[in-house]
Amino acid sequence: MRILFLILFPCLLAAQSRVQVIPQPYNIIETLGNFTLNANTKVYYPADKKDWATATEYLTELVKGGTGFALKIQAFKQKFTKAQPNIIYLLPDEKIKSAEGYELEVTAQAVLIRARTAAGAFYGIQTLRQLFPAQINGNLGLKEVEWLAPCCKISDAPRFQYRGLHLDVARHFFTVDFIKRYIDLLAIHKLNTFHWHLTDDQGWRIEIKKYPLLQQVAAWREETLIGHYSDEPIRYDGTRYGGYYTQEEVKEVVKYAQSRFVTVMPEIELPGHATAALAAYPELGCTGGPYQVHTTWGVIEDVFCAGNDKTMTFLDDVLTEVCALFPSTYIHIGGDECPKDRWKECPKCQARMKKEGLKDEHELQSYVIKRVEKTLIKNKKKLVGWDEILEGGLAPTATVMSWRGIEGGIAAAKSGHDAIMSPGSHCYFDHYQSDPANEPLAISGFTTLEKTYAYEPIPEALTAAQAKHILGAQANVWTEYMPTEEQVEYMAYPRVCALSEVVWSDKKLRNWQSFAARIPQHFARLNAMDLNYARSFYDIGSAYAGGFVTLKSGVPSIDVRYTKDGTEPSATSTLYRAPFALNESTTIRAAAYSGTTLLSKVIKVNYAIHKASGKPYTIGRTPTQYTGGETYALTNGVSGGTKTWNNWVGLVNRDLDPIIDFGEPTTFSQVTTHFVNAKGSWIHPPKSVTIFVSDNGTDFKLLKTLEIDYESLIGTTVESVRFDVPKSKGRYLKLVAKTTGVIPEGSPGAGNGAWLFLDEVIVE
Repeated sequence: MRILFLILFPCLLAAQSRVQVIPQPYNIIETLGNFTLNANTKVYYPADKKDWATATEYLTELVKGGTGFALKIQAFKQKFTKAQPNIIYLLPDEKIKSAEGYELEVTAQAVLIRARTAAGAFYGIQTLRQLFPAQINGNLGLKEVEWLAPCCKISDAPRFQYRGLHLDVARHFFTVDFIKRYIDLLAIHKLNTFHWHLTDDQGWRIEIKKYPLLQQVAAWREETLIGHYSDEPIRYDGTRYGGYYTQEEVKEVVKYAQSRFVTVMPEIELPGHATAALAAYPELGCTGGPYQVHTTWGVIEDVFCAGNDKTMTFLDDVLTEVCALFPSTYIHIGGDECPKDRWKECPKCQARMKKEGLKDEHELQSYVIKRVEKTLIKNKKKLVGWDEILEGGLAPTATVMSWRGIEGGIAAAKSGHDAIMSPGSHCYFDHYQSDPANEPLAISGFTTLEKTYAYEPIPEALTAAQAKHILGAQANVWTEYMPTEEQVEYMAYPRVCALSEVVWSDKKLRNWQSFAARIPQHFARLNAMDLNYARSFYDIGSAYAGGFVTLKSGVPSIDVRYTKDGTEPSATSTLYRAPFALNESTTIRAAAYSGTTLLSKVIKVNYAIHKASGKPYTIGRTPTQYTGGETYALTNGVSGGTKTWNNWVGLVNRDLDPIIDFGEPTTFSQVTTHFVNAKGSWIHPPKSVTIFVSDNGTDFKLLKTLEIDYESLIGTTVESVRFDVPKSKGRYLKLVAKTTGVIPEGSPGAGNGAWLFLDEVIVE
């Protein structure tokens, strides 16, 4: 049973507008009074527009579930002239420019929703539902509630045409009922595209009638990994796992999504992430197998054989069936993380390259993508793929989904191709969203609600003309570590709420303080939906600099309570008012309270105070993705762990070379730091670590170098580097960790730049 979580902040909400909507509408004019919804309220819609009837039915179902009122529906044919009392009108209006825009007018007498299309009317309904008490989002039929909506006039339209949310059902399979709930939640937040990731190495989840072994073999794996994929030793649960959606179920989902004005975009992974399909049809691989549906995560070397005509026939057949099932304009073909090792050794692939005049295996992948594109065009569809489809030459009409940062989207837009932005830095909702010590197991990464909200889909590098190729943005929910529906909801929400404002609201209106003030009331709506969302918004952050600890919360007008004596905080613990001095190693525990009610998880931070603690430093290249979470993360008194990389400072294919300024000549005898060895995650040890000392910050004296035994390090570990340097003295200490550079052959990610991670530089 889930616990309802509703906390209101009277002093905060009193100063707020009565109109609390997410995503933020373009323009709101508030007026006095309220509209009262009751059992006699009627809904009018245009008789000659079937899709408007769909929006109307959605509204009446919503109202019946929340209030118990069965509103009467009436189709009108005459031209609208004047609003009658106690009626909600859905009115076509050709003057509204945006196809998904609307105008919502709430008076004490009636409600008018004007739109050019039924989709616009539907989004007007979504705004209207947020004006009523939160319980309207439930299914309790609470007739005794006073169903008031504040009088106002709202003009609104989306900023981007593509507003997407992804779900991976290959790693873990979810029921049709849950997929419908997922779509419902997506639509409530004015997103319009559901990206359904249906196939991968760990399972094939869609029925293809011409290839029955995809259902019988590819949809099932023998067991599933326990714990993180980098754990050693590797463990499995020993339980057969799988499932797939029949074509009738797919049609059911598509029809349901259409009733929510959501487009379902399927993804069929190719030419990589294909071992589930190869397990069913081994002749489609370069080696002929045997293959198995994969039982762990990661990138697999076995891919579709690009030189085999049977492979191309298979892909054509599969995509033809898929195109017939989905009315969406786009079909996603993956195209990411396709190792080329098998192709390099495969006679058929090498013969294909020679015949087609392809200079390397990247062009061979492009050949496959372009062949597939022809199939999609024949079926009146457009191709979209992850940004690796840029390698070897982009297919003529392809749209790029940029996930490895924003560079793929920039390259596509500059070449005249459309792009959808989905960078891992802000839009991967499989990342941790709060302190990993208090969170369920996740793949890694650290993406808070505030970080998601801060994302801007239009890269600064684009001109105004090029920026028009950015169709919108999307968040991705990869489910390696989400075996249950509740866990998917927890990882997706409330970050989806932040994403909705990123892709819907005008850039000038986006403001974190405004969003932070609105989200607590939105939580009440999510409670009514019985949604298992994360409460990490309330969690406390801690930072250390200049000898002082700062505790911070994203929510104004709540109490932050903390302890320094090892005890758990309570509602009577010390109230945080301002940064406080910390001069010795201490464990800080802190939590957010509203009165006596605990809002957040308790954070625990172990501060190790030493001679460099809180000291500033400069660094040759400032990290942008793995910053350690603070300006001076290498001297903030906190060491990193292996559960996530948010406490680590990391660069790819670059040395880490901080110069710490003690502020005055300082004597020290020992310097210690740590690095991460996680080659499976492309994080490699440094080649060496060297320390220097200086009096002026310019002329440095070498103190000591330690070489790192690269080959002996296996698994995922945190390794220590300790320098003993008796009687050393200087104002500046420089540490240089030399990068591995390019990942060597035989390691995951070979040929790419290796990440180098360091944590605290401890000086004693």
